[in-house]
Amino acid sequence: MNVEEVVGNPDNVKKLTAEEVEEYLGKVLEVFKKEKTLLELNGRIAFVGDTHGDFETTKAVIKRFFGVDHLVFLGDYIDREPVKWGAVYNIVYLLFLKQLYPKKIVLLKGNHESNHVIPCFPHEFEEELTRRYGSNRLHKRFVEVFSAMPLMVLGNNVFAAHAGILKGADRDTLRVIGKNDPVILKSIVWSDPVVSQVFRGVGDSFDGEELKKFLDDVDARVFVRGHTPDLLGFSIYGNRCLTILSSRLYRGTGNGGVLVAMAEKNMFSVDDLVVEDFSSGRWRRYLVAKKP
Repeated sequence: MNVEEVVGNPDNVKKLTAEEVEEYLGKVLEVFKKEKTLLELNGRIAFVGDTHGDFETTKAVIKRFFGVDHLVFLGDYIDREPVKWGAVYNIVYLLFLKQLYPKKIVLLKGNHESNHVIPCFPHEFEEELTRRYGSNRLHKRFVEVFSAMPLMVLGNNVFAAHAGILKGADRDTLRVIGKNDPVILKSIVWSDPVVSQVFRGVGDSFDGEELKKFLDDVDARVFVRGHTPDLLGFSIYGNRCLTILSSRLYRGTGNGGVLVAMAEKNMFSVDDLVVEDFSSGRWRRYLVAKKP
């Protein structure tokens, strides 16, 4: 089955053999290898939070927002799937899209894609691959792909990453750091704002002043992130930071919702983002709540 057949009918991903998946993993790996750790983008950008195997929502996101210049997914494509095989179908579909539209589809690394460096829990993906395809030989290939994923985006005055910031870094620093340095990963894909009630035992929590300094240093105004369920749909730190999640699994957490955020031009605060919610099964405008 070719890439166009899967992208044209996403449910065809369910028919792929292990051999077909492995072949396309090799091809998309070469695409990721050409990308830097930090991607600097221009144009209309949509940001998608953690999907965690919610294949049905991912399909709805693609249908709704494919017309933008860049569709940026913030990581955590696997594990915690709401239905059987969801994580496998979700990540394979996104990787097929990435191969066909390498500039439009941006897939950042989350902490669940960094399990080979810093273990996370739960991590059912390797077991799910084994159950779906009869062996775990695909897992090594997926790890190679995950290792090559970028970590961060800057565009339209927005800094976007899965979880946190790299304190003390400027834009030039972000351009040259590696994709799999454990210290970098702890900051970028594991951290939570200090106002969160989540405690993980890993990461580098950040407060409002630290975020403001970082955004100033990288010449951005707004941080869009995922990762932290209790902050879903909240704007924090003086309207500089928005947390979005895009899986039905989390629609009842935080301020609620299955969210996508749009930055069509330069942003100066969270209020400038256009946020939509799919928790009802239809896209609706979303009112972001505010915390200090």
